[in-house]
Order: sequence, then structure tokens, then C-alpha cells
Amino acid sequence: WHQKTMSVPAIRTRITSLFGCKYPLVLPGMSWISDPTLVSAVSNAGGVGILATGPLSVDETRNAIRTIRSKTDKPFGIGTTLLMPGAEANAKVAIEEQVPIINISLGKGDWIAERVHDYNGKILATVTNARHAQSAIDSGADALMLTGHEAAAHGGDVTSLVLIPSISKRFPDVPIVAAGGFADGRTLSAAIALGADAVAMGSRFATTKESSLAHQMKEIIANPDINGGSTESDTLYGKNFDGIPARVLTSGESSRLNKKPAPLPLVVYRAFNAAKKMNIPLYKVIPGLITQFDKMYMVAQFGAATESLMKATVDGNFDEGVQFIGQCQGLIEDIPTVDALVQRIILEAIETSSQTFETFAEKEI
Repeated sequence: WHQKTMSVPAIRTRITSLFGCKYPLVLPGMSWISDPTLVSAVSNAGGVGILATGPLSVDETRNAIRTIRSKTDKPFGIGTTLLMPGAEANAKVAIEEQVPIINISLGKGDWIAERVHDYNGKILATVTNARHAQSAIDSGADALMLTGHEAAAHGGDVTSLVLIPSISKRFPDVPIVAAGGFADGRTLSAAIALGADAVAMGSRFATTKESSLAHQMKEIIANPDINGGSTESDTLYGKNFDGIPARVLTSGESSRLNKKPAPLPLVVYRAFNAAKKMNIPLYKVIPGLITQFDKMYMVAQFGAATESLMKATVDGNFDEGVQFIGQCQGLIEDIPTVDALVQRIILEAIETSSQTFETFAEKEI
């Protein structure tokens, strides 16, 4: 039993109305981090947790969905990166289980949208530019997750400061979840002012007590010390690590791996190893390497990067591993519980918005 603190009143935006949540905060699907424990903690705290299915088999995905349902009766979602092996099968499981929100990225999800809308579920499509946004809307997306340049992992070329107002102006009827640079109440308030309806806070939620991110990594991220800590400047952005432009925590290993792309034979060998670890049969990997070489080379590089990512994220090995992180790590200075964090963020956002209003309110000179 634990004492329940007084919670801040609900915030109404197009996203909270669409998803049926209390606050405009989303936990994006981060491999090895967004598991049933963290997903349900975020949903129970009033946000929306999204399960990462990238590393999961079909059975693991089904079990994870059922575990989340046993821990919360609040809305939640699953993420599926359609370019990756096994993603379609996991999406079908989510549809069978009637998961309320499906977050799709890197692929056309019209067939998913059709089936999800049959049971009144919602599609959140992750995009980084206007062209992809248009394609996602045409494929049946109910809302967009816009990933700015500041984001951990695979953010786009454009910063959130420009991307959000630009896309919200171009597609005024589509609700937006802003990702990349958001970790506190001030940044939530700013996102709403820019035209977003919610924010995704991957790096911030990853650095909480309920998160399964290795404790050593949490302590490194939450250390604000200018000399030896993790500031907003301590990230690297490049495509040599996993084949898709990605932002990672600066370290000796991430600097080395980002210098030049790995040679093809090594990538293929490591991709097959990753496929084996994830129980993906080789017959699913080989045809793609032959028929869609560019795409599969990228997937192979991504698979090859799995080992380095797991070393940091799961094992807490900062020296030999690579950790996806956003520039907003410069705003992260503690490791709170999810519920305490959510309450603090919403209170700070209300206070910040009031101050902003005061600044622009008419005053007697």
C-alpha cells in the first residue's frame, strides 16, 4: 500500500481527447526500456505508454500486451517499425489483442489502420518531415508523432522548434505529439504554444525508477556536472552507427563506431547473429538482402548495432556500449518515480503557461 498524493487536474488537448488519457505525455516505444512495467506506470500516471516490440517475438509481444492489461486499465499502445523483420507479425498480434493505439514508423501502415479502425483503435504515425506526414495521413493516421533533430535515436534533420509549427500549420486538423527536446514542464508548455497537442519524453521517462534502463546509464544521464556529467552537448548524431541517422550518448565507443560505416561482410555477419538472438529465421533475412539491397543493408546495419545498444541499455556497460539519448539529457538531473515526474511536469507546465500569458496580457503602462 502506498499513499496517493493529490493529483493535478486533467489537461485537455486533442491528443488527450483522442487517446482518452489525462495528461498530454507519451512514453515512446524504446527497445529494452519501454516494457510492460514502464508502459503501465506511465499510463497509470495519466500519460500514454507505448510498448517497444522491436526485440520481441510474436509470443513475447502477446504476453507483454496481456501483462500491461493486468497492470493498468488505462490507454496504452504498441510501437512497430515496419522496416524491421518481425514487425508486421507483431502488428497483427496487437490487432488481434485490440490494442487501443498502434504507433507505426518507417513504412506504409494503411492495412494496419484499416483493421485498427474496425475496433475503434487509433493510429499514431511517427514522421520527420511534411512529405512523410502527408503519406501517413493518406494511409489512415489519426495523429502524428513529429520527431525533431534533438531526439534520441532516429530524429529528423529539422529541429522541433521549426518542425512543430510548420507541420501543424500545414495539417491543422491532425493532432500532433512532439518528440525531441522535451523533458520538463517548460518544454511541454513550449510544445503546446508551437502547435503540438502532447509531447513524447523518451529520454526523460527512461531515467525514472520504474525504467529497466541499466542503473549505471541512468546515473550517467542524470549527472548534470559540466565536467564529466551529461549535458545537452554530450551527444553524437550520425548514420554510421546503425545505417539510419541517429543520436547517441557521446562515449569512446560511440565516437569510434560513428567515424566510418562497418564493412559489408561484418554487417551481414553481425545482422545474422542479431537475427539468431531475436529468433528471426534466416530465410526471412536473406531474400531481402538480395532483392532490396539498400533497404536490407540498412536493416542489417541496424541489426548489427543491436549488440552495442544492448551492452549499454541492458548491461550498463558505458565503455563498450552505445546508448540512444536526446539532447534533452541536459534537462535531466534526477531519477524520480514516474508518477512524481508526471505531476511535477504538469504543475510546471501550468505555471510556465500562466507566466507566458502574463507576459503578453495587456497591462496599464
